[in-house]
Amino acid sequence: MIYLASFLFGGISGVVLWCYVSVFITCLQKDIYDAYIELFPENAPFFQPDASTIQQKKCGHILVYFFSVGFLFLFLHLILKNESLSLWAGVVLLMLWTMSYLDWHYQLISPTLCLALFALGVLGAYFYFSPLSLIESLQSSAGFFFVFGLIYGGAKVYYGKEVFGKGDWWLSLGLGSFIPLSHLPHFLLIACLLGIVFTLVYRRKSRFLPFAPFMCISSIVLFIVQIYT
Repeated sequence: MIYLASFLFGGISGVVLWCYVSVFITCLQKDIYDAYIELFPENAPFFQPDASTIQQKKCGHILVYFFSVGFLFLFLHLILKNESLSLWAGVVLLMLWTMSYLDWHYQLISPTLCLALFALGVLGAYFYFSPLSLIESLQSSAGFFFVFGLIYGGAKVYYGKEVFGKGDWWLSLGLGSFIPLSHLPHFLLIACLLGIVFTLVYRRKSRFLPFAPFMCISSIVLFIVQIYT
């Protein structure tokens, strides 16, 4: 019965995920329009989402999300043998996938999702789901955020442009709650190498390379290494 419950909870989470990503840009367009109206009520343009620079992309069928996320939660429950831990791990993986997906397709990361990821990391440390203690999790998050802030600010001053977006900066806060601060150099090395290898293999010619997916993969690798060492 517990296996069925895990699958159904994962399936419902997959449906919620589909609802979120399928209307993300549409809601963003509406928010931008509402903000413009609030700032310039006398110059209110007609709302034309089809004329927007950024457009909503297809994200797959809802049943794909239902079954794939359902089986993910079931798999986690089978290997972890702990309902609370598997639930926590499943939600964390969904958060990482969501931010990677949005950054990959739209080069956008919601700070709200990053703060939610940070909260999950801290909760994981508090309930001993994570190898880090609560203090270590908080210190690492602050350290990651500070170092990424230095890189972001320094590059903007030196090059006159951003080397990565503010969304990646916010994401570092959330990912830092899962990884020891001492592993920050390894985190950056793995993420950068993944980005370089991807660019070389697929010969991506776009000016922008989404960095969030590689940051998320790097954090997963280091988290697994922590558990088995």
